[in-house]
Amino acid sequence: MRTTLDRVDRWLRSITRTACLAAGWMILALSVVVVINIFLRKMFSFSLQGVDEYGGYCLALAASIGFSQAAFDRAHIRIDVVTSHFPLRLRAVFDVLALLALNATGWFIALQAFGVLQASFVGGAQATSVLRTPLAYPQGLWVAALLWFCLVLSIQALRAVVTLLLADWTGIVDNFGVPDVDQEVRQEIEAARRRVGKKLGPAGSTL
Repeated sequence: MRTTLDRVDRWLRSITRTACLAAGWMILALSVVVVINIFLRKMFSFSLQGVDEYGGYCLALAASIGFSQAAFDRAHIRIDVVTSHFPLRLRAVFDVLALLALNATGWFIALQAFGVLQASFVGGAQATSVLRTPLAYPQGLWVAALLWFCLVLSIQALRAVVTLLLADWTGIVDNFGVPDVDQEVRQEIEAARRRVGKKLGPAGSTL
């Protein structure tokens, strides 16, 4: 079971990384449109309609996608001033409890967001802008990103519980705990090596 969960986790991680790249390009395109809109407003007293509205949609979607990547990077804020001084076993238990709490919070937010989407869909809600965008469309993408975040957290929680049942205390701290400075340095070095490896060919020449 542990091997299967690890395989699913790698699959989710790969898709999340691709989605984050797409979200990054989306934010970049939004930045270009905003610059163009500022130029047109300054030079010709003309403004593109919907830039603010769709900019908000893009930021909400990108942030929701980023939640999943932050979960993989263990970048969600956790206060460990006290637990960092606990013995290894006790610290591992608190790491699992923290992940379960984050999982529950994620599902609560996603369910509340789904309620908003359902109300917008049933009521045919539209944006108050001149474009009158049906809110169910951007809210649907937003809810989908939040549900993906919950799926990522649920798989991580299952992996953590299985690791706990196997009494792999070090594995829990290393994979689900708050990364210390040494871990962050190692991760950055490994990421840099992967980036260099992609740029170099088999003989070490630049591709």
